[in-house]
Amino acid sequence: MNESAVINNNLIKDKDTVLAYRLYLLYLISFFLHLPSRISFLGIIRFDFILVGLITFFIFSSKTTKGSRLDSASRYILAIFIYSVITLPIVEWPGSVINNGMVLFIKGAIFYFFTVNLITNEGRLKKLIFVFIVCNLFRVIEPLVLHITTGYWGSRTYLGQGDFAARLSGAPSDIINPNGLAFVIATITPFLHYVVASISKKAFFIYLLLVPVLLYAMLLTLSRSGILALGIIALGIWIKSKHKFSLIVIGLAGLLVIFLNMTDVEKDRYLSIVSEDARQSASADGRIDAWWNDFGVAMHRPIIGHGLGTSREANWNVAGKDQISHILWAEIWQEIGLIGLVLFILYLREMIRNFRKAGKLIRQNLRKDDFLFRACEAMQVWLLMNLLFSLASYGLKSYEWYFFGGLSVALLNMVTKKIESSEDAVSDRKKKAGHSSNYPLASRLKEYHR
Repeated sequence: MNESAVINNNLIKDKDTVLAYRLYLLYLISFFLHLPSRISFLGIIRFDFILVGLITFFIFSSKTTKGSRLDSASRYILAIFIYSVITLPIVEWPGSVINNGMVLFIKGAIFYFFTVNLITNEGRLKKLIFVFIVCNLFRVIEPLVLHITTGYWGSRTYLGQGDFAARLSGAPSDIINPNGLAFVIATITPFLHYVVASISKKAFFIYLLLVPVLLYAMLLTLSRSGILALGIIALGIWIKSKHKFSLIVIGLAGLLVIFLNMTDVEKDRYLSIVSEDARQSASADGRIDAWWNDFGVAMHRPIIGHGLGTSREANWNVAGKDQISHILWAEIWQEIGLIGLVLFILYLREMIRNFRKAGKLIRQNLRKDDFLFRACEAMQVWLLMNLLFSLASYGLKSYEWYFFGGLSVALLNMVTKKIESSEDAVSDRKKKAGHSSNYPLASRLKEYHR
């Protein structure tokens, strides 16, 4: 297929899915900002459900998506779902799987399929990331403003000896606990650093203003896993940066200022990560003990699992703990067994492979000020962070793994198309100049897609 045919095909696909894409952006806004909870009418008419139905209909009715092949990652997602259906007769709580597990899994997995099918060009990716950043930034600033103006906290934690400490969680319309709010802060940080800060001097100034705001909100959550996640993000940024010494100086100075302005409860909370003498060290040790207990529950039905979405029931019936496992790997093992865990790991392997391929192609062929370069850097740092966060949070049915899995496919496709278009343009110029052309880059692209 020649260059003009490829361009025409891409334009037809973009035009054919433009309505579904716009509805997808609207769905993201509604999903992240919980519009049905804020506007009662939207809740009554099941607004999110209607959007998902319309987007799905338009995708399947599109001529450009009919007959398209499933990529490797999507096959693993589909395999997890089919496996959950097949094992229904032999799991302990099939009713919970049908009414809870499958519904939540589909809600998470649709982010992958929507992103892969609708984010087909750089312009769409830019708008998607913009919506993603703004919505999640709002989720952090809203409860922080409520805290400053009304004293809102949203949650608390037990300190021992009958004492409790308040913790900042999501706003009343955004039901996320303090660790969830910390995850939102950690998620948007690499995008602010790589994508937003590089747009212009004004954007960089806004980024500098937002950093202390986000750090302050993070401290109020008292989330130890959140602080560790930020540390991993800082490490990822440091590894990728050429200004390593300057970043170390700025980082140490920032840590000193933050520590000096912490309350005694905050100092004790975060010191409990590394110190056994802190008052809250017992809760940190309890988290480690909970890991072993959660894996012990998984070993109760190690091969098949208890059923998709039944981690909380399994923990209650086996270990007497009324809580879903806060370790992604234990949650998966408890629910869909060792077979399902292997399928999920294979899915993650494909996602990581996509980001690595895209990153390698970008570094070899694109400039550092290119949007795709900056977006890839942010996504890679996010992935590094989320792998750590998986040790302190559940996520089999959460949106993030599937949203970013879809982004890994979309990003790789865009990078490949951009480089191929550039190579074709160079080849055409050589032909017009009377030079013979070769295709070393095209060969490399084929090698990457094997």
